[in-house]
Amino acid sequence: MDKFNSIEIVAQKITNSLEYDNNKKSISILYAFNATGKTRLSTILSEGIDDSRTLCYNAFVEDLFIWDNENFILKINPNCWLINFIKEQGLEFQIIENFVNVVNSKVEPSFDLDNGEITFNIATGDSDFDRGIKISKGEESVFIWSIFYTILETAIDTLNMEKDERSTDFFDSLEYIIVDDPVSSIDDSRIISIAMMLIEVINKYKNNNNHKIKFLVTTHHALFYNVLYNEYRKNRDYNFKPYIFKKNGKMYELKIQRVDSPFGYHLMVKEEIDKAINEDNVQKYHFNLFRSLLEKTSNFLGYSNWADCIENDNKKEFLRIINLYSHSRLSDIEYKELTYEDKELFVNTYNKFIEDFKWGKIDEK
Repeated sequence: MDKFNSIEIVAQKITNSLEYDNNKKSISILYAFNATGKTRLSTILSEGIDDSRTLCYNAFVEDLFIWDNENFILKINPNCWLINFIKEQGLEFQIIENFVNVVNSKVEPSFDLDNGEITFNIATGDSDFDRGIKISKGEESVFIWSIFYTILETAIDTLNMEKDERSTDFFDSLEYIIVDDPVSSIDDSRIISIAMMLIEVINKYKNNNNHKIKFLVTTHHALFYNVLYNEYRKNRDYNFKPYIFKKNGKMYELKIQRVDSPFGYHLMVKEEIDKAINEDNVQKYHFNLFRSLLEKTSNFLGYSNWADCIENDNKKEFLRIINLYSHSRLSDIEYKELTYEDKELFVNTYNKFIEDFKWGKIDEK
C-alpha cells in the first residue's frame, strides 16, 4: 500500500500507471468509500489534462441538469457543449434507445434542444401518453448517463475510423476517458446494465500505436466495481490496475487489489468500521457502510429485510437514525456532527450484530 500526503500526488500516481509503452489498452478502476475524495480525485485528473484530451463523467456533469419542478421539465443550458454536440451529430434517437434499454420501462424522453429542455412521457396504451411526468432520481441518473454514454460511443466509433472517414474532428486529440460513479441512486439490475455498457464500449475501442485512449473508472459501489473487476482481472490484452483508495486522517492510501482474488467488499467494510470505532471516529457515512453490511448479510441468509439482522433494545431508534443518515439530503443534517448518543448507539448495535452473526468482535479500545 502506498501512502500520500496530498490527493494531487495520488492523481499523478494513477496517471503514470495508465501510461504504458506497449500496444495494450490501459484501464484502471478505483474503489473508494464516500467521503474519501473520490470525486475530487476525478476532477483533479480531468482538470490536469487539456480539455481536448479528456472526456469526463462525474457529479459536475449531473449538475448541468436542473429540474423545473413546476412544469416537470429537466433543463440544461442550450449553449452547453453537450447540447451543441447532440444537435450537430443528431444523437437524440440514440440517447433515447440507450435510456430505454437500461430503464426497461415505458418512460421515454423528448428533446427540445433549442431551449435546452427535456420532458418525459409514459405510454398508457391505445397510442396515448402521460406527458410531462417527473421521473425518479434513479431514472434521472440513467438518463444523464445515457447522454454521456451516447457521446462516448460516438467518440469510440469515430476514433476507430481512419481520419479521412470521420464525420467530426472533435475527438482527434482525445487520450483519457474518466468515468466517476454513474450509478448514483440506481438499483442493482440497472447498475449491472450500465457496467456492461461501459465494458462493451471499452472493448470496442481499437487501440493503435498512433492513438491510444486510457480509461479510468472510479466508484463507491461494490457491485459496479466487481463487474468491471471480474471482466478485466485475468484479461492479458489489457494493462489493468484495480485500486482501493482510502483516506486515513490527513494521509491518502492507494492499494492495488490482487488480480487473482475476488474483491472482498464486506471484509473491507468491516475493517473500515472497526477502525473508526477503535479510533473513536465514527461519522455519518459509517451508517451507510453498516447498512450495506446488514443488507448483504440478510441477502446471504435469506432474510426478508436487513433490519431483521438487528436485535437490541434500541432497535427502533437505531433504524430511525440509520434511515435518516442513509437518505437525507438536507444541508442541516449533512453537516451536523454526530452526537455522543448516536455514536454510542452505533457502536453498541454494530458490536451486537458482529457477535450475533459470528463475525468476531472487535478489540475494545
